Formats: sequence, structure tokens, C-alpha cells
Amino acid sequence: MVFLLTVYSLLSVIELALIVIHFWKFKSIALIPKEQTPEVTVLVCARNEEHNLRDCLESLMTSDYPFEKVEILVGDDNSEDSTGDIIHEFANKFKAIKAVDIAHEKDGLIAKANVLNQLIDVSQYECQVIIDADMVVTKDWLRLMVSALKSGNDMVSGYTQVKRSSWFANLQFMDWQSVLFAMKTMADFVRPISILGNNMAFNKTAYHKVGGFRGLGPTDVEDLGLLQRFQKEGFRTMQLVASEGHAYTKPQLTFGELLTQRCRWMNGVFTHHFVLGIPAFFARLWVVFAVLALFINLNLAAFIAFYGLWTNWAKSRIMTTRTKSHDSIFLLSPIIISLLDTLALLRLVLIGKVSWKGRKH
Repeated sequence: MVFLLTVYSLLSVIELALIVIHFWKFKSIALIPKEQTPEVTVLVCARNEEHNLRDCLESLMTSDYPFEKVEILVGDDNSEDSTGDIIHEFANKFKAIKAVDIAHEKDGLIAKANVLNQLIDVSQYECQVIIDADMVVTKDWLRLMVSALKSGNDMVSGYTQVKRSSWFANLQFMDWQSVLFAMKTMADFVRPISILGNNMAFNKTAYHKVGGFRGLGPTDVEDLGLLQRFQKEGFRTMQLVASEGHAYTKPQLTFGELLTQRCRWMNGVFTHHFVLGIPAFFARLWVVFAVLALFINLNLAAFIAFYGLWTNWAKSRIMTTRTKSHDSIFLLSPIIISLLDTLALLRLVLIGKVSWKGRKH
């Protein structure tokens, strides 16, 4: 009883401190004028994305950015559907878009790192911006990402929202908001502890100085590994959160897909941030400990439950207000999220392997 009371008391204090720090240390970025924008390369990894890629490329082509300064490289990673046809359709239609064929596991790299490595090799420009093929962006997204790089940063993690269309999507939206709250607060107060691989940017010179993806070797958490390389070499990194410049990702459609996604995330945390993974273990799996506490002390169980509910609701609401978004809070969302994290951890321990676009690694 004393152990759990101590753990969740400390976590409550930490969460309150993070809320104070968020408002105290929040860092924002101003959009640079269009006439001052530099040349930029946008990297898009695509594998079996026939249902998503068209929307992604169309959103990129509505960007508020001078397209004579833009190249969009789309890598087709041996897709088994019509992804390649869509890429060539857009490449023929828009001068800025170029199709790049991807060799399987070149230089020993796997998954997304293999695709990005080959795209960067053929890219022209210093500013490199990554967006996943299953995402869409607002018209000022590209300019904001580049503005953050030109403000003295060498790597930037963008702001991603889950598109909401159902209660299941709202569940994921709330969770993303809570996670991004912690990422933004820690980034502004100390330094980024993680990065959104589906929406990020970096300077090509710094990328090569740290050895790039080749220096990481085979990994399925290439984004976090690259972030740590940048930080180790003293390069400046940042987490973006703003009311403009959003990228939107489609929600996972089933609990199975959501579980697989969380397995990948947990694998990254425990592989690269084991020390931070310990408090995260108790913070994310609070429902399990609240249930266990029922057999010890009802007041302790109520305290843990209160912690799990108010922290998630508060962080989501702060982020929603900060980004001028709209949400529909589902009161049971924190409970479902915690149970999903519990199942994901069990699956990771028992099965071990995670998958990316149908490939297990």
C-alpha cells in the first residue's frame, strides 16, 4: 500500500509541475515570409498506401509555399497494390513530385529507415521534411516546419492530430493530445524525449554528421534513434505545437491495429528510454494498479483512479485549447487507453516482434 501511495503521489506532483512548466516555458515559432523561404525537400514513404496516398499528395500540393523551391520525393517500398501507379500519376502531373523506387533492405536497413535513407541520398536540398503517406497537412504546415528549422533548430518534431470521425477516433485523439503535452513540455523545459516520425524535419548537413540512418543500423524505431544521435552531437532539437501548421493522421480502425501501433511505441520507449519507461509504466497502466488496490484499500484505489482520470483529461484539454482545436471528451477514454497499454505490454513481452506495413521485425 505504501509503495503504490508513494508512486502515485509522486506522479501527481510531477503532473502538476508539468502543467505549470507548460505555461511557463512554452516556445512558439513565427512563420517566415514566403519570399524568405528556402528550398526544401519533402520525403514521403509509401508502402501499400493506395487508399491514403492520393489525399496526402493533394494536401501537399495545396501548401502555401513557392513550389519552385520544393521537391517532393515519394518512395515506393515494393508496394503490392496500386501505390506505384498513383505516385507516377502525380509525378506526371506535378513537376515538384518525383517517384523513387526503393531497394529492399539496402545497406542492411529495414522498414521505414530503409526508405528514408534512399530518399535522402537522392535529395537536393538542405531542409528535409518527412510526412507519412497516410497523413494530410494544412496549407501552412510546410512553411511552419521550415520556419522552425530556420529559427536555429537542427531537428523539429511537428504537431500531429488524429482525424476524428467516431468515438474510437476521439479516443485516439485524446491520447495523442496527452502524449504531445508531455513531449512539448519536456522539450521546452529540458530537451525533446521523443519525436513524431510521421511528421518531422531536420537539416541534411547535421543528418550526415551524425551518420544518418546508416549509422543506426537495422531498427524499427529510426526516428527516436536519430533524435538521440542529434542530441548526442549537440544539435538543437524542438517539439512544435501551434494553432496552425497541423498534420492529420487517420485513426487506427480496429483495436488490433491500435494494439500493434502501441507495441511499436512501447518498444521504442523501453529500447531507448528505459529509465523514463519506469514512471511511464505506472502512469500508463494505472487501471491495473487501481484494480489491485481494491484488494488493499478502497481509498488508495480511488486515489489512483482519480490520478489516471484527471491527468489525462487536463492534458488533453490544455492541448486542445492551445491548438484551437475542438474535441468531444469521452469520460471513459483514459480507462480504455490504460487497458490497451496493458495489453500492448503483455503482447510485446510474450511475442516480441513488431510490424511495419505488414512486415515483422
